[in-house]
Amino acid sequence: MTSEDQARDEADEAAGRARDRGVLALLALLLVLFVGAAIGGVALLWDRFESGDDDAVASGDGAPGEPAPIAPEPVGSADDAAGAGAAPDPGAADRARQAMQARYRPGPHVETVGLLPSGLGTLRRLASTSRGGRTVDNPWIVAGAELRPGTPPSASGAGAPSSRFASPTPVPVTVIPGTPTRLPVRAGAGAGADGEVAALLVSFRDYDGFFYLPAVVESELGTIRVAGMEDVELQFGIDAPVGPGGAPLSPDKELRAWIRIAAVDVAGRVSPFVERELRVLPVGTGDVEVTLSMSEATDLDLYVMGPTGNVIYYGHTRGYTQGQLDLDANAGCGGNMGVNNEHVFWPRGAAPAGTYVVRVAHYRSCIGGRGVDYRVTVRNCGETAVFRGRFEGEGDTRTCMEAPPDAQPGWCQQVVSFDVTPCAAAGP
Repeated sequence: MTSEDQARDEADEAAGRARDRGVLALLALLLVLFVGAAIGGVALLWDRFESGDDDAVASGDGAPGEPAPIAPEPVGSADDAAGAGAAPDPGAADRARQAMQARYRPGPHVETVGLLPSGLGTLRRLASTSRGGRTVDNPWIVAGAELRPGTPPSASGAGAPSSRFASPTPVPVTVIPGTPTRLPVRAGAGAGADGEVAALLVSFRDYDGFFYLPAVVESELGTIRVAGMEDVELQFGIDAPVGPGGAPLSPDKELRAWIRIAAVDVAGRVSPFVERELRVLPVGTGDVEVTLSMSEATDLDLYVMGPTGNVIYYGHTRGYTQGQLDLDANAGCGGNMGVNNEHVFWPRGAAPAGTYVVRVAHYRSCIGGRGVDYRVTVRNCGETAVFRGRFEGEGDTRTCMEAPPDAQPGWCQQVVSFDVTPCAAAGP
């Protein structure tokens, strides 16, 4: 072998060793990168486990694999609660009621029961649910009560409290849509030291869910007491006549329903349920509605004067601005007895803007001169105002076309004057 060939072989051998060192270096680098990635992944997984990341552990009750609870949506229209995603404003309702106070001016012999910016929807209370989703759809509302899904518990038997209606009668209770209805109930304690009444359970036959009314609760219609009183005045209503299952009824058809009531004591024992038939009347609806309700079947008359000075009452049932009296109860102590409600309304878009005046006259006593309580409910462009008054004595057949002297409240009382603006512009 020549010296030239030997030099070429040595050069090829050196180049091969260099290639081998390059391959080994590349493999070592890849191994380092792989180990680093593995260590980083393990650290990330450990960090997620320690911090409770939602991808690894549910944020609800901490149980692996279970979804977080979902807040229940409100029952009813969007007006009943703040819109989705909107932060609640605790002062909004107070500001709305203050604005209503300026628009509703009660007379000297009446009291304001409640100002409801969103109508009867303001009275709705919803039970929270542990696994989210909607609560039940139920058109009925019970003042101060919480609407709960499911069926109410059954009667407990021995030692349970008692419940009954204060004045049982075969005549159905009249309900005017959008107007609070009063129903006296008596609840008695059961046997033993733990027999004190804790709440009423209220349901409506064939409607989903039931209402839980605590023993003492503050509501927008005043303090409601279940325990410690001989008579409990249950206040309930329905915004629109809707049958079981949510089917709306035709405007000229009555809705017959049944209310069921039981008492529950502090030990959880439940009284037998008592039932009363309800008659939801198909009255006219519109932007402005005024309803008179009386505690007994006697002859009180509703008068509503519109901004033009035109008065709608039993002697002039249709006004010049489309307002009309479509329900007149206990006329002359003989007609429509037991309905105990009168109703005046203006159809949607027909109520003129301006000031309205409501009066109630005590035409004739059908109850031997006993005192009678009455309430007037005003529905005005979505908001509701409720007022109460009382008459004593035999009444007077004079008409109540003008505001009576304050010294003569026994036959005619001015209930409220209120302002109406076009409904699209109404609000605080």
